[in-house]
Amino acid sequence: MAQNRDPAFWRRFSTAIHLDEESKATTPEKEVTLWSDNWIKGQERKRRRTILCGFLIFFLTALFVVGVIVVIVWLNAHHWLREVPKST
Repeated sequence: MAQNRDPAFWRRFSTAIHLDEESKATTPEKEVTLWSDNWIKGQERKRRRTILCGFLIFFLTALFVVGVIVVIVWLNAHHWLREVPKST
């Protein structure tokens, strides 16, 4: 007989057994919730943080590119990028 080596399988199996036992012993006041509000709020915070980090990385990259362009234009305006003619 083959063994299941997937750790996620055992976590799901354990959760299913736990929920099954809770549902058998459920009182009218207590209901089993699969998705708690804390989990949903955590996912929203994670999504917001990911979007913020993405915009921050984009902004810093754009700022770096603009800075390089400004330096090149400034050097070109002061004739520092032109080759000095060799006198023979």
